[in-house]
Amino acid sequence: MEKINFTKIASLLVVIILTACNKEECVYENNVNAVDCVESPFAGYMVQTYASTGATTDVGIIYKTLNNFTAPSGDDWNNPSLGTNRVQSIKPAMWKVGSIGQVFGIALNATSGVYLSATDVYRFSAPSYLVTYPNAFGGGGSAGIYYTDISTLTSANITTTLVTTLNSNAWDYSLTNRIPNTGGLGNSIGNIAYDKKHNQLFVTNLEDGRIYRLDATTGNVKSVFDPFLLDIPSNGIVAAGEQLWGIGVHNDGAKTKVYFARTKTIVPFTTFDSPGTKDIWSIELTSTGEFAATPQLGQPNVYNDSASSSVLEISNVAGTQALVTDIAFSNNGKMLVAERGHPHKSTVSEYSKSGISWIPANNFYVGGSTGKDSAGGVDYGVRETSINPSSFKCDDFVWATGNYMNLIASGTGLVYGVQGISSSGNNPSPSANMRTDIFLDFDNIYSFFKGAQGDVEVFRKNCCE
Repeated sequence: MEKINFTKIASLLVVIILTACNKEECVYENNVNAVDCVESPFAGYMVQTYASTGATTDVGIIYKTLNNFTAPSGDDWNNPSLGTNRVQSIKPAMWKVGSIGQVFGIALNATSGVYLSATDVYRFSAPSYLVTYPNAFGGGGSAGIYYTDISTLTSANITTTLVTTLNSNAWDYSLTNRIPNTGGLGNSIGNIAYDKKHNQLFVTNLEDGRIYRLDATTGNVKSVFDPFLLDIPSNGIVAAGEQLWGIGVHNDGAKTKVYFARTKTIVPFTTFDSPGTKDIWSIELTSTGEFAATPQLGQPNVYNDSASSSVLEISNVAGTQALVTDIAFSNNGKMLVAERGHPHKSTVSEYSKSGISWIPANNFYVGGSTGKDSAGGVDYGVRETSINPSSFKCDDFVWATGNYMNLIASGTGLVYGVQGISSSGNNPSPSANMRTDIFLDFDNIYSFFKGAQGDVEVFRKNCCE
């Protein structure tokens, strides 16, 4: 009888595992143990949006956050005084309010594509005592969506308009790259998410309380889903109970679901000092990426919830603010949600799945005022655990946009931007976090820019799922 060659079998298993994870460039960790590797572009590139105050000022920035092993704790990683240890950053030439207008939502595709969506949230979610930021839309209008391939930033520096606005309160069913929106206070796009399994986008539209499914290459509307009351066309933002804001796509084994946040009750935008309520729902997709719902009679590309196809996932999201503007998922299935509203009463919450229920997981305190200084953007990111040799750990950071990050440790001043937090959570005491977490201030002014921070998303290219 031929002897079994266990060494050969072990080698074969390694090859199978590596092939299954598609890690030609990098053998990546599996959320438990970091493995030495060299990452490939554009992993670790982090995109942040923010409000602009003038026609020539920026509305977004890209940070190269992959090599974060030496990032300074309790200080601004973007501080020019750090010299060669400063984080590398890029401000694309066309990411200015004069070109693409105010933007909030961010979606990243599986390679190097960045999608930005038009917004009026910087006015809508501002308390009365804050200076609000001007309403400004780019060439795409109030429902505009813009695309940038960041692999061309050093040469072409081109941002294209993928989706434009149909100046109407009702979709015309022609399957073009237009989304209906009539503008008005707060009325624009809630947020945007990318479905890498089917190479498509999902967009929440505040004009009609619907989710638009788009071709990620052409921007053409493929279908529309109305999860609650059927829309009765009228100009302006829909009422609370119909408002959809944050959106995210999660692949759970064989199933792909789109998760979306609904504002149930909302206080006047001029105060935001009283509690509002919100919940999170999901809709499953078919194998072709279509909504698993019932077509509306006579409108085959419009789906509604008459068959109770959407599922209530979390009935009362933690926190006091009415707007959940961002939803993100880790590779092992945890869910982050970020509130936006009052700059010192808005939270970031994490949930994990237990059976069919989502239960609270780790705690994340953003900002140096109350620890509830969320600006409404959140995502998971990679931690560099060693530089010699290089090794990384998936989803070991939580990055959140926030206000009033008082850098006590360095004495630099106030950061308005992004905070990097351990994925295991941080301290309820904001002063403690100001010494341990990582911060990014996009303009290095270290003074008041409250309410201007937007969304944040990170390329996590080689994380095994």
